[in-house]
Amino acid sequence: KKDYSYNVPSDDQNPVALRPPSSSSSYLTRDQEHQIMVSALRQVISNVGSDTSSPNGITSGADLPLPDAGPCPLCGITGCYGCAFQQRDEEIKKEKKHKGVRKKPSGKWSAEIWDPSSKVRRWLGVFPTAEMAVRAYDEAAAEFIERISARRGQMNGHGIKRRRR
Repeated sequence: KKDYSYNVPSDDQNPVALRPPSSSSSYLTRDQEHQIMVSALRQVISNVGSDTSSPNGITSGADLPLPDAGPCPLCGITGCYGCAFQQRDEEIKKEKKHKGVRKKPSGKWSAEIWDPSSKVRRWLGVFPTAEMAVRAYDEAAAEFIERISARRGQMNGHGIKRRRR
């Protein structure tokens, strides 16, 4: 059974091992470790490259000031990053969804429709824009509606012909 107790310090002043004690020559205090993690998060959030790190690879939090963007327009909190990321996610999800139309990895749009008479999906093609794919879907749907209404006795918008008993 392996002993992992070297990873768990008892308080803030005890050093935290980066490697197992047998091969370790470099220890950090809890505060230094915290400072490194905060610095790394700041780099990620502010898209700052790693060129500001010191020769030993440790970057202090003071080296990377966060950009002062003022209060968030959505929540009013100064330095808020959550709302901006949430808004971006909502913009991605807001992309209009059309029945039978999908965006392909190539950036083009494909369209297909369920054919109720043959009970299969009918491929309508690949189109450069979503609007063209939607138009193809709508035309195919109108064709199916005409075919179904003709079978039921509805022609050109006239009512259903009822059978006499």
